[in-house]
Amino acid sequence: MIDTHCHLDLLKEEDLKESLKDTSIEYLITIGYDRKTIENAIKLAEENRHVFCAIGFHPHEADKIGDEDLLWLKDVAKKHLKVRALGEIGLDFYKDYSDRKKQEDIFRKQIGIAIELGLPLVIHSRNAEDKTIEVLKEEKAYEVGGVMHCFTGSYEFMRKCVDLGFYISYSGIITYKNAETLREVVKRTPTARILLETDSPFLTPQPARGKPNKPPYIWHTANVMAQLIPNSSIEDVDRMTSENAKLLFNIDNNGKKDTITYVINNKLYINLTNKCNLHCSFCQRERERNFMIKGYWVWTSRDPSVEEVIKEIADPARYDEVVFCGYGEPTLRFSALKEIARYIKAKGGKVRVDTNGLMFTYLPEDKLSELKGLVDVWSVSLNAQDENTYNKVCKPAQSDAFEKVIRFIKKALQEGFEVIATAVDYECVDIEKTKRLAESLGAKWRHRPYEVVG
Repeated sequence: MIDTHCHLDLLKEEDLKESLKDTSIEYLITIGYDRKTIENAIKLAEENRHVFCAIGFHPHEADKIGDEDLLWLKDVAKKHLKVRALGEIGLDFYKDYSDRKKQEDIFRKQIGIAIELGLPLVIHSRNAEDKTIEVLKEEKAYEVGGVMHCFTGSYEFMRKCVDLGFYISYSGIITYKNAETLREVVKRTPTARILLETDSPFLTPQPARGKPNKPPYIWHTANVMAQLIPNSSIEDVDRMTSENAKLLFNIDNNGKKDTITYVINNKLYINLTNKCNLHCSFCQRERERNFMIKGYWVWTSRDPSVEEVIKEIADPARYDEVVFCGYGEPTLRFSALKEIARYIKAKGGKVRVDTNGLMFTYLPEDKLSELKGLVDVWSVSLNAQDENTYNKVCKPAQSDAFEKVIRFIKKALQEGFEVIATAVDYECVDIEKTKRLAESLGAKWRHRPYEVVG
């Protein structure tokens, strides 16, 4: 686990020692928000291999900050390699400890420093959603990205932040009884953009509330997050948030490691190819080239061989199911799919194939029967209620693509396969009409929120 936002220098001595020795915490990002805490954060980072830091002037400090302070901040950030972000900086219109105009001025200037140094931002925003977005856009903060620290905002604010390339970090607040609205936002936060933090010694999660917070308590928050995000275990949340943090803060290999197979919630997924014959508007590969799915960089520099895939599968029976699913279309490698599925079934495994349903655009329909007894379930991306919407959302090369998807579903059902038609609740997709279409074809139905991947 990575605690992406904590104030180690503010912890009690015994809590600091415990936190630094806790082997369940892979890395800690400690925060400096004024001159004293910035110096403390750098010292802690340089003394401890697994501690990095973010430094910047908090909006509460804005009235005290002059140009000489900003020059000092820039110089310090340049000198120390363990400084991985600028922050926490931003706007706080709740307590108004500093003049709002001065907050905005210092915020804008620090964004400029971050862009000059190529560092991501750690943003504090309280009661200032609209102004925060305005400043981030006008100052081109999307050039470096960053994280919205201790997020408690609305769904609309979260969506705008994600669209600007920012990560969303949740604290122990999501464990509080009165945080039901925030938990609904957690459920719809893109899994490739979600982080965890303690903000210790503040915001202690349940059931430790009432005590000073500390990094080991992050597991309480992670447990709640695992209950909120679909198809996720505590192990998935750990891996997902940690690898996202490595990408953001440039730690280790940045999380970008070729992935052939990956496990989520005791299901083994096979990334057979990167190739796809659709350009769906809701797909990560089309929007921002971020291929992170719950802690896995689901991309390969080449198509893996059958032998490589089988070696990684080993015993398929230990998984609830084995799913051919990545950012590519598995049926484009029909022969490899067939051979690997045969191995899985021979070893007692269950096979599901997630497909865009366009196999009949490049293979004859009778090829489908070759997979009888090898594929248990086809999960077909129907994605729209009609052809016009499908063409708008999925952008196929073929004019008759939607017709081909419908034909694939019908043929698969005729052949005796279990078929699940799916759709993403993307704009202009009428989920209820799409569901009725799927059911009229005889398929089962499933839909997922636009933001939730994996």
